[in-house]
Amino acid sequence: MASSVRARLRGLLGRNRFEGVLMLAPCCDVHTVGMRFAVDVAFVGQDGTVLASRRNLAPGRRMAVKGAACVLERQASDGGSWFCPGDRVVLGIGREEEDEGVSCVQG
Repeated sequence: MASSVRARLRGLLGRNRFEGVLMLAPCCDVHTVGMRFAVDVAFVGQDGTVLASRRNLAPGRRMAVKGAACVLERQASDGGSWFCPGDRVVLGIGREEEDEGVSCVQG
């Protein structure tokens, strides 16, 4: 999770690859200027509803979604599923012995 201004500005910039999903919060506008790979992005509203999503956002691009509270980013992937508008995102923060993560409920 990237919640400080510095961490959100850096995001996935400068990395050669990234496994997992990075949450930028608060955030409603992302760019891929200087990125070394395309990213999949999902803009999530305050209530956890995915407002917009884009796969393979190429380096040198920008995307903004008014009303988004956070953005989920991952290195672009041709396989597997990704968030779609209308999906619900639930952030789970558990005890030390439990997993933390982001899950999706198709809606």
